Amino acid sequence: MNKFATVVAMAALASTLITPTIAVASEYTGTTIMLADHSMRTSKLIGSPVYNDQGQSIGSIQEVLLKNGSADPMVVLSVGDYVGGGAKMVAVPLSHINLDGPKPMMAGATKQMLTSMPVYLFPPDMNQHG
Repeated sequence: MNKFATVVAMAALASTLITPTIAVASEYTGTTIMLADHSMRTSKLIGSPVYNDQGQSIGSIQEVLLKNGSADPMVVLSVGDYVGGGAKMVAVPLSHINLDGPKPMMAGATKQMLTSMPVYLFPPDMNQHG
């Protein structure tokens, strides 16, 4: 009888520990990128405008690139028109973008600074969005 009570108590405790994670996921409103457990929804990153600390839009996220290993993920930003037509793409480490607030932000960055960076070209076999 005591073993049964112990198993029931452990199962109840385990389900209590899992419940807050499920509750966090069910409260997602569609605008948050960083969830309460510090995981990120990359699907919400793609297409998001990125702002500097003056509130100016300095680009938009076009792609998130993950490498095998422990390398910092990269973000490909569209930062304006490129000589020869189309949008200019640049790659920056994801760690340079603050995702803790209501919108992605790169403190100290300017549109001019980003447009002066080297162009990022997707490999020929990589399909890019839009």
